[in-house]
Amino acid sequence: MFTKPFRFERAARLADACDLLRQHGEGARVIAGGQSLLPMVNIGLVQPEVVIDISRAAGAPDIRQDDGYLTIGALVTHARLVADEIAGRAQPLLGAAASRIGNARVRNRGTLGGSLAHSDPAAELPLVMVALGAAYEVTNGQSSRAVRAEEFHLSYLTNQLEADEVLVSVRVPSLGPQWGWSFQEFSRRDGDFAVAAVAALVRSVDGVIVESRVAAGAVADRPLRLAEVETALTGASPADIADRVGPLHAIQPVTDSAAGQAYRAHLCRVLLIRALEEASQRSAEAA
Repeated sequence: MFTKPFRFERAARLADACDLLRQHGEGARVIAGGQSLLPMVNIGLVQPEVVIDISRAAGAPDIRQDDGYLTIGALVTHARLVADEIAGRAQPLLGAAASRIGNARVRNRGTLGGSLAHSDPAAELPLVMVALGAAYEVTNGQSSRAVRAEEFHLSYLTNQLEADEVLVSVRVPSLGPQWGWSFQEFSRRDGDFAVAAVAALVRSVDGVIVESRVAAGAVADRPLRLAEVETALTGASPADIADRVGPLHAIQPVTDSAAGQAYRAHLCRVLLIRALEEASQRSAEAA
């Protein structure tokens, strides 16, 4: 499909990007790595009048760890999340998920903020952020606010960003003592969108699960925290996991060209059990 001409603006700061969004209104779109916006432009889903480039904008932090939390700037690429030593030590679930995104080109160009703002329910990073209980910092250039990941992603490609806001950074807890983690995803080919995906964290004490955080992706209109599973796992041993994971009432899988509804639901449960068993094993090894 042919793309209609658009105006290109480069913002020197994130605050400048917000000013440009207010100036140009509904026809303006933000671009960083271009791995979310440009495919939509190419197939005609989005036809921007103005594209605002923030790839070189000042105002987004890099990666830093302090007070038990990891802060990651919105312009950090997926490849950087995979390779960064600080992120790898503090929260290895991030790199495990980022390594499954697209291909090397997508990972080298795509950014954390772009993926989160795109809010694809099958995307890896929104899923992990929901599982981790992350908080997003967003700004309109005049004031900033924090939004919980579970509240930010609303539905298919829809989120809480106002028309003049951009993502600045993400804050996630560092992996604590005795916590284990796992990211499980199934796609028809490497780099394809997930048919189903699960992120899990488990803390065990003396061989008993005392706390867990579990989320599923590609099985609803947004990443879902599976609170019913977390409740059922409390007090379980790793050998009990499969028995404790009952029907997943919270998920809302659909039938599409990749998979049927029933298959997606079954696959989600299989991946969930695998993730919980692997996370439990890592938790035991960390004790």
